[in-house]
Order: sequence, then structure tokens, then C-alpha cells
Amino acid sequence: MYIITQGAPLENSIDRIYTVQATALERGYIEAGYQRRERIFKLTYKHGGYIVICPEFRNGGKGAEPIVIIPEFLVPGRRYPVEVYLYAIDLYSREKGKGQRWAAAEARKRYGLEKAEFAHTTLGRALKKLSSRLEEIGEAKIIGAHESGGKDAANAEGMRQHSFNTVRTTWELRERVTRFLCVKAVEEDLRSAEAVYRGIAREWFEKHRQLLL
Repeated sequence: MYIITQGAPLENSIDRIYTVQATALERGYIEAGYQRRERIFKLTYKHGGYIVICPEFRNGGKGAEPIVIIPEFLVPGRRYPVEVYLYAIDLYSREKGKGQRWAAAEARKRYGLEKAEFAHTTLGRALKKLSSRLEEIGEAKIIGAHESGGKDAANAEGMRQHSFNTVRTTWELRERVTRFLCVKAVEEDLRSAEAVYRGIAREWFEKHRQLLL
């Protein structure tokens, strides 16, 4: 089980090692009899690799799920901070005439990544995951295809049957995500944008008790 805590700027970490600080939470688990361990995650960000050290707590019970306190920018199992994915998704969803390769390239420039590190296929998978999350809870429904009748509905259904690597076939995903994000972080300075995207991830978790991506 994960618990999200607000994180400091990743690039301010010493020697690219970021240690999660959540004193009150840690004290509570230790006083409750949990044993403290550490879980390590690796991230790629701004021209380098980072190590994120998160406190992990176990109560020793059989089959008990460990509790891991993670910073809001961390998506366990993913290689980049959440703002990298959300920036690329946000940009791609807004710029309807451009493709995933373009949006991925813009994200690489903004966050100091290489092409081999953040490709358009990475963006495609993240977009599909976010759209799926939104669909699961019924948020940001697409009204165009459902209200306009047969032809548009049939087209939307056809899009679902294809891959997610072209502008046309990602129409529904783009619309759903655009309705959800509704922010102008793509136009803000880097630090402000990071705060917006991280806040979205934190609020989502607090509301739905699941990771955004």
C-alpha cells in the first residue's frame, strides 16, 4: 500500500539521492509497532539519474501488505516523475493537429531527457493508462460520440479497436484527458507547472486511493 506525501524539488537532492521526509507519519507507524525498512526507486530526470529512498513499514502479520510512503512525484514502476508524463499528455491532448512524437520531443526538451529515454511509445502507454483510470471512475466522459448518434459513435468504437499511435485513433483518449486536466501548466514556468501536475497526482490519490498512472 502506498501513502503519498508532498515532495520537495527532486533536483535539490544532494548527490541525486532523494530521501523522503515524513517524520509524523513515520513516528505513528513505529509507535504502532511497525518495523521500518527502506524501499529504493530509480528515476531519470533533468540530464541524470536519481535515487529515491522511501520509508517502508511492516507489522509482521502473515500476508500483511507493506506500507510505503512515497513523494507525490513518484509513480512506482515508472521511470520518470509524474510531471513528465502529465506534461507530455497535456501538451499532446491540447495540440490536436500534432502527434505523439512531437509531444514526446517537447517533453524531452523541457525535462532534459534523451530520445531513447522518453519515446512517443512511452507517452502512448501513459495516455492510455490515464484515460483508462478516468473511464473506470466515470470522470471526463466523452459526450460528442455518445450524443451525436450512430456515425460518430461507430467511429469512436472503431478507434478503440486500433492502436494508439496516430492522431486520429487517439481522439477519444485526448478528449477524455483534456476534460480532466483543464489546466494551463503547459504555459507556466517549469517550477509552477511541476507543482500543478504533482498536485493533480496527489489529489487524485487522496480522492480515489489509487495512483494516477
